[in-house]
Amino acid sequence: MKKSAQDLKEKISKAVVKRWMIPALTAFVVIILIIIAVFYRRGPQVIAPVEPSASPSAILNPGNISLPSPELRSSSSIESVLKGRRTRRDFMDTELTLKQVSQMLWAAQGVTVDWGGRTTPSAKSTYPLSVFLIANKVSGLEPGEYQYIPGDRTPIHQLRPLKLVDLKKALFETLNESSFRNAPAVLVITGNMGKMAESYGGIPHDKEVYLEAGHAGQNLYLQAESLKLGVVTISGFDEEKVLDLVTIPDTDTIIYLIPFGIPKQ
Repeated sequence: MKKSAQDLKEKISKAVVKRWMIPALTAFVVIILIIIAVFYRRGPQVIAPVEPSASPSAILNPGNISLPSPELRSSSSIESVLKGRRTRRDFMDTELTLKQVSQMLWAAQGVTVDWGGRTTPSAKSTYPLSVFLIANKVSGLEPGEYQYIPGDRTPIHQLRPLKLVDLKKALFETLNESSFRNAPAVLVITGNMGKMAESYGGIPHDKEVYLEAGHAGQNLYLQAESLKLGVVTISGFDEEKVLDLVTIPDTDTIIYLIPFGIPKQ
């Protein structure tokens, strides 16, 4: 009888232990996992390295800069600006507004219709020209080099920052041209000869590219006259020396350097 009671007691004890062992082990495992997870999440603290400040020639990528919308009307007639058009080489050391620069860029290559037509005509609508702005003294822009983004089928009319650098002195000393001494802004017009050749089935048509650059140059003369600005188109320069200063695609040829600003009276 005592043995039976003892056996029963042992069975009950084993049952109790078995009943609580699994939950206890489960709770233990959960606690261990929580501790591991917390430790893993905290981990060793890593201090991010401090980025060095951009040097004057640092390549930028802050996003494009929207330009003021171009004006489509003015108080000057086309006849009056044609009559008044002159090459003006000497500029005042005076800041230009972003609005003035925007209007000049639009005159050179702005998109004017929903199929992509621009202010300057192009053979087979190829548009091989690119326009770059060297901003020396333009309100709202750091001194540097920018690429004009006219848009394709729809107007974008923005500037893409390329490089922060003061090029005014370097251009003047390298090219030995007085027009660059005080010019608050310079346009660089380049042409992609390969792009034009593709439009003619692979046959080079460089002449078309140079003619198109001439059209853009005349637009700039007339627009500058309307804005009471001075401008000069310069094609006689050492391209290799200019390429040492500016950021131009390898596919492009520099056709014009165009300083502009408020003319000296």
